[in-house]
Amino acid sequence: MSNLTHPLRVLFYTLILFLFSTANLSAQEIKQYFYQGTIDNRPIRLYLKQLPNSCGGSDIYEAIYQYGKGKNWIELLNQNNDKGNFCFTEIRFTGVLLLKRTDHHLDGIWISPDGKRQLKVSLSQQNINAKEIEELEERLERTHYENFDC
Repeated sequence: MSNLTHPLRVLFYTLILFLFSTANLSAQEIKQYFYQGTIDNRPIRLYLKQLPNSCGGSDIYEAIYQYGKGKNWIELLNQNNDKGNFCFTEIRFTGVLLLKRTDHHLDGIWISPDGKRQLKVSLSQQNINAKEIEELEERLERTHYENFDC
């Protein structure tokens, strides 16, 4: 009987360790940021969600932004590097944001699709509560669905 108990005990402890390490990992996985600022002199708000890359490598980012406090959000496709540089392309290529992330800021330029207009972008990270995060998550999901639903 003690031979049976020992393997079960090892299995039990292994399972417990796995659950704790998985819970700890998932608690660290997603980071959410909310920025406010301007493109030229026009107010904007940007929501940025950072997810770990399950294949390894750099984290994955999802983002949306809007002008002022309007109803419509614009989904942003992005590329980034480990130096804090982001290239956000608006869905349907209506513009591009080239931004540099430093401390609690995103700064750079917005470029029109033809490259003829370039506007200064300056954003500051804002503190938001759980309810605001939930609303932004719903908006991100809805915007993505509107853009990619068949």
